[in-house]
Amino acid sequence: MEKLQKYIIGANASIFQKIDPDSNVKVFVPENEEEIKAAIAFARENNLPITSKGGGSSMSGACTGASRKKVIISSMRMKKVLEINFDEGYAVVEAGITPDELNAEIQQRKPNWKFFVAPSSRDIATVGGILSTDGGGNDAWLAGTMADNVLEVELFDYHGNKIIVTKIDNDNKKAKITCSSKELQEKLQKNNFSIIDIAGAHGTLGYISKLKLLIKPLSEYNNQRFALAYAGNLNALGKIIYELIEANIPLTYGEAIVEAHHPEISRKTNPPMLILEFPLDFQEKVQTICKSIPDVNFNSVNKEEFEQKKEIRIKMAKRNPPEGYQLALFEGYGIAGDNLLRFEEIITKINQTLESCGFEPFIKFGHAPSVYHHGDKKVKGIIMHSREKRPEKLTSKMVFEGIVALVELCEKEGIIPKPEHKWPFSKTTQKHKRLTELTTILGKNFNPFILDSTLKELAELVL
Repeated sequence: MEKLQKYIIGANASIFQKIDPDSNVKVFVPENEEEIKAAIAFARENNLPITSKGGGSSMSGACTGASRKKVIISSMRMKKVLEINFDEGYAVVEAGITPDELNAEIQQRKPNWKFFVAPSSRDIATVGGILSTDGGGNDAWLAGTMADNVLEVELFDYHGNKIIVTKIDNDNKKAKITCSSKELQEKLQKNNFSIIDIAGAHGTLGYISKLKLLIKPLSEYNNQRFALAYAGNLNALGKIIYELIEANIPLTYGEAIVEAHHPEISRKTNPPMLILEFPLDFQEKVQTICKSIPDVNFNSVNKEEFEQKKEIRIKMAKRNPPEGYQLALFEGYGIAGDNLLRFEEIITKINQTLESCGFEPFIKFGHAPSVYHHGDKKVKGIIMHSREKRPEKLTSKMVFEGIVALVELCEKEGIIPKPEHKWPFSKTTQKHKRLTELTTILGKNFNPFILDSTLKELAELVL
C-alpha cells in the first residue's frame, strides 16, 4: 500500500508529471493537529523538504514536489466542517474539503447561501490548495479570488510552530499574527505577514491545516436576464470586456469563447462571443455597451438557450479535435487594460508562437470579465485558457520549449499569467522576492524547489 501511495500521491493535472516515486521518501495523510506535527517532525529529523498535497487539480505542478527527495503531507483526510455561522457569514473548515463538499453542507442548512469560490475543478480542488494558487472562477468578478474570501488561515511551519493569520483589512495586506512561538510571531508581524502572502505561495510557507472562509447569501438581485454577444472580430470582443469592466456591470456570469476549431463547438457558438447573465436593472446598460461597438451583435435569450451555451463552454476543455487529442500547454493568460483593445494582435501572437513550436491552436475560452491578483494589486480583465492540438510526435523537449516561448511572449507583451504558471520561469518578480524573504523566517523547507528550480530540472519533469 505504501508503494502504491508513493506513485499516486505525485499525480496532478499539469504537464509536469514525470515524477520518480522513490523521491517521495514518506507520505503522510494526517487527520488531526498531532499527526500534522508528527509528519513535520519526521521531515525535520531526516532533513527532508515537505510538499503539501491537496486535490492535485492545479495546472502548475507545484504539488508534485518535483523529483527531489521529500516528504509529502496530504490533506485528503482533513475534510471536517468545524463551524458554520450564518449570522456572521463564515465557515471554519479543514484544508482538505472541496468547495462542492462545503457548499453541499451549507445548503443543507440554508439553500440560498454558499461559498463563492468555484474554479472549474471545484469538485476536486481543496480549499487549502485553492488558497495556495489563489484560485478563482466565474464568481471572481463579483466575489474576488480565494485571497478575498479567506478570513483566517492556520498553518504550521517547518519547526512545527502553529501560526494563525487573521485578516484585519479588506485589501488582504494587514493581518493579526498569533503564533505558538512569540519570537516568530513578532518577526512575522514586523514583516507584515498576511493572507495575500499565503495566496499564490504554492505551499512554500507551511502546511495549511484550517481556514475560516467567507460565506454569503446568493445574489440579492432578482429577475436575472441573459444575453449572447457575438463579435465580428477579436478586437470587438476585447472592447466589450473592456467596456463592461469600465462600467463595473455586476455580471453574475460572464464567459468568453474566444476561438474554437472544433466544428461542433464553432457551429453551435459562432465565436468570438460572450455568454452573459446580469440583473434586469442593468439590461439597458449592457445592451447599450454592446450595440455601441461596431461588429457586435447583441441577443437577449431565454434561460434555456443561456444554459445550453453555458454547458458547451463548461465542457469545452473536455472536447478533443475530430482527429487527435488536445493538450493544455499553458494556462491562465491574464489580459487586461489596453491589451483588451488589441486582443486580435495578442491572440495572433500567441497562435504564431504555438505554431512555431509545433502546436496547432484548438480552443480558447475564459472568465470575462474577471479579477486576479498581480503582486498585491487586483487586476480586472480576462483569465483566458488555451488548448492545443497535440502533435503526433510529441516530445518532452517540444512541450517545454513551447511553455518557455509562451512565458517569454507574456513578459514581452504585458500579459500576466496567473501566478502558478509564472513561478517556474521567472525569479525576478516581487512575489518571488517576498516569498524568499518569508521562507527564510519560516524554515525554507516547504516546497523549496519552487523558488530555486532550474529550467533543466523543470524540463526533466515534462512527459
